[in-house]
Amino acid sequence: MIYRYLDASRWQGTIDWDAVKRSGKVDGAILKTVSTNKSFGGVYIDPQFERNYSECVRLGIPVGAYYYTYAQNEAARAVELVKVKQALQGKPFQLPVAVDVEDNKLKPIPAKELSALVAGAAKQIEAWGLYAMVYTYTSYANTELDIDALKAFDLWIADYRGKRPTRKHGIWQYTSEGTIPGITGNVDLNHAYKNYPAIIQRAGLSVIR
Repeated sequence: MIYRYLDASRWQGTIDWDAVKRSGKVDGAILKTVSTNKSFGGVYIDPQFERNYSECVRLGIPVGAYYYTYAQNEAARAVELVKVKQALQGKPFQLPVAVDVEDNKLKPIPAKELSALVAGAAKQIEAWGLYAMVYTYTSYANTELDIDALKAFDLWIADYRGKRPTRKHGIWQYTSEGTIPGITGNVDLNHAYKNYPAIIQRAGLSVIR
């Protein structure tokens, strides 16, 4: 069975989640929590996250989260994770929490070193009592990461070439140009190949302990 997820951030503006729900086109939403931007004072919580989360809860839309990492060392990773934990604390999640590793600024870091940083972040998310996964895109996975070092975590892979990637994955982000009622402009759309709400419920991994 295929489950249809969108992922959303401040770039989608104020989403009409009632319209999203009515569309019948979405089985879940993965929401951006944290990124880094000097305009927002450094590491920040996405300004739409709280609203997006509360709207999904109100409407019974299964929800997960992700954060966009710029961390080039363990100290920077720790700063990001403090903010991620602040965003997630006290909120139940039915879908995974992902580390999004794709930024060009991380490319100078050797693959094994970068993968160790990402694995450490995912392990911390697991230690909090949540279901961790790793997001990246195909060419980044091929050239910038040691995927074997990340095999303990489900992969959420972006590939827009119209064919499901051969690399093992739990979620495929198949377009960045999707359209969903209630969202102005484009939105990322995904197919999930696991029943994450059931898995997470059984394992008791829905909320930070």
